[in-house]
Amino acid sequence: MIIIAKNENISELSKLRVLQQQEDYGERYPENDDEVYSATKKYLEEHLNKDIYFLVEVINDKIVGTLGLQIIKYMPTCLKSGIEGYICNVYTLKEYRRKGICTNLVKECIKFAEENNIIDLKLTCDIPEARRIYEKHGFVKEEYLMKKKILE
Repeated sequence: MIIIAKNENISELSKLRVLQQQEDYGERYPENDDEVYSATKKYLEEHLNKDIYFLVEVINDKIVGTLGLQIIKYMPTCLKSGIEGYICNVYTLKEYRRKGICTNLVKECIKFAEENNIIDLKLTCDIPEARRIYEKHGFVKEEYLMKKKILE
């Protein structure tokens, strides 16, 4: 069952974020999990369901998959709301992968965006299997994005 995470889910979301970061960064992951956990928990306490939403797959009262949707509000243009969404923190516990959870989270995210007048969904992805899921749902790579690193 997919739901929108609530405040009572913040601790579990924070633990999943630590697991995701450990997988993503491998040897480069900081030694102190508590710092990542605490920073994530504090962020979610301030922002959850205000400018970031988490769609979560729950099985047997346990969150097994997450998809974060950061809401970015730009000044509206002509007939558009100016609201964009940035998909982040898409993660599924290893033992639940390849069961369609990510696909279902993406579908629900698109539905949420349509219902909330979000004009664009964006994301970055360097995992070929995940990229195929996004492409299957209409995401396309843009060629005009520019970026400047400020902090390393």
